[in-house]
Amino acid sequence: MRPAEGATAPAAPAAPATHTTQAASTTRAAPAARTSTTPPRIRVEFDRSRHNALIAGDDIYFAMDRGRAVHVLSSACPHRGGPLHLGDIEGERLRCPWHGSLFPVGRLCDRSHPAVRVGSTVTVYLPASEHPPVPVHTMVRAGVSAA
Repeated sequence: MRPAEGATAPAAPAAPATHTTQAASTTRAAPAARTSTTPPRIRVEFDRSRHNALIAGDDIYFAMDRGRAVHVLSSACPHRGGPLHLGDIEGERLRCPWHGSLFPVGRLCDRSHPAVRVGSTVTVYLPASEHPPVPVHTMVRAGVSAA
């Protein structure tokens, strides 16, 4: 079927891009492809050898290695919302810096967001709390190894 005279064909949508700046540690998250049954998510990439936490919109996440897998977790303590990315790992438990509760690392990792590591680059799909583009900033906790 031909378009009516004077009508133009719709332009193909541009593919979203994720931009990462190494020195400034800032990333723009791109919307992830989704179906009607999946919640909206954003794709974020960061260099795990340099960063162990990130801020996406208003939310803080941190990366934790367990075995050969990397897990990206919400930093909000499930008990009181404390910043778990500032907590200490004691054996197989993570201690909340606000109230001292210990959380089993395995249980926290069960709640991690979908993530894949290729080399030192981690790609994670986070819940989209805002309309893209969502500003993302990476962080490194002082005295903690990123990888």
